[in-house]
Amino acid sequence: MRKRCLKLLSRLMQRKLFLTSLALVSLLPGLALSQTKQKLSVKKEQLNRLRGSIRLYEKKIAESNRKESVSLGLVDRLERQNLQTRQMIKRISDRVDANSREISGIEGKINAASSRLDFLKSQYARFARSFYENGREHDLELILTAQSLNEMIVRYEYLKKFSDQIRTDLISIDQQEAQLVSLRLKLQRQLGEQREYLHRKSGEENKLSSQIREHRYAISVLRRNKKVYADQLKRSRVAAVELEKLIESLVAEEANKKTPLPEAGATARNENARAEISGSLSELKGHLPWPVTSGRVVERFGEQENPILRTVTMSYGIDIAVPDNAQVKSVADGVVSRIFWLPSYGNLIIIDNYHGLRTVYSHLSDIFVKEGETVKEGQMIGTVGQSLQGSILHFEVWLNKDKQDPEAWLSRK
Repeated sequence: MRKRCLKLLSRLMQRKLFLTSLALVSLLPGLALSQTKQKLSVKKEQLNRLRGSIRLYEKKIAESNRKESVSLGLVDRLERQNLQTRQMIKRISDRVDANSREISGIEGKINAASSRLDFLKSQYARFARSFYENGREHDLELILTAQSLNEMIVRYEYLKKFSDQIRTDLISIDQQEAQLVSLRLKLQRQLGEQREYLHRKSGEENKLSSQIREHRYAISVLRRNKKVYADQLKRSRVAAVELEKLIESLVAEEANKKTPLPEAGATARNENARAEISGSLSELKGHLPWPVTSGRVVERFGEQENPILRTVTMSYGIDIAVPDNAQVKSVADGVVSRIFWLPSYGNLIIIDNYHGLRTVYSHLSDIFVKEGETVKEGQMIGTVGQSLQGSILHFEVWLNKDKQDPEAWLSRK
């Protein structure tokens, strides 16, 4: 009668554990899949918005090719399309890198879960072998051969804990197996995503190569047209005003964030803070590293004579002639305030270098940072692209709303 009860209890425990395992196997992948789908939908929505912008520029460029010859407007659209495509590639690359990290993490978890499962199975196998060799009668004999009641209770408690541990190990085995199923399913999804992203990245890179060739051709055609330089000069003046307005808006935003407390001693503290800032800026002036490793200043700050049009123009920065695709570096620590495009400036970056100091880098092709990102002095932020003047980096320095001569801030070569 006792043996039948034990067999019945054992069957009930096995059936309960089997149902628990099934529930875990069905529940865990579902939860992981739900969270993964939410993250994917956000990323895909961002990529779809960017892809929509690129298609819009492609349509405008196609219309331009049908209606007009090479013009500054066509070059503008090509530059903006190139920027959008580069941003698309960067986002896909970021996603590929993140995916690689996730895949590596999942593989590590699979290895850990497999090791844990092997250990639990080996432990349970030892117990099963011992149970088969000795049987339940051995447990009863162990209790009945106790020398005293106290020893009998101790042995009973030991056997009970041992039995509880076996049940716990069985549940752990089921849970580990369920976790392995979930992780392997997730790994397969991540690998599928990775293949999709890599394929998409390859397509965007091929498209960008074609766009770069088209842009270079358009630039080469325009360089032979003297009238284009006059048009570009007008556009430069308009764009300079737009840039000035943008700098002013950034200064205003910064001022709005600073709300001085009207308390005793506030005036003295403000004066001390201004003195510290002034001292910090004076230490920087004349000691900033150059934004490019090598190059030649071909246009300086202030009034300059245009060598082609023979007209006097006002330059608010310096132009540095550099080799193709020269690396551009931040001249000081700071935060990327804006990344955008302006006619005649092309793709540009504005960095807030603190204490009212801002630096502007324009005529960029590749951009390796994003808005809001913290950058360090000497960190590569992009590469120089092609303009009507050639491979030129246009660099400006602003102190609050005041234009500064960049060469006064840069270290002497």
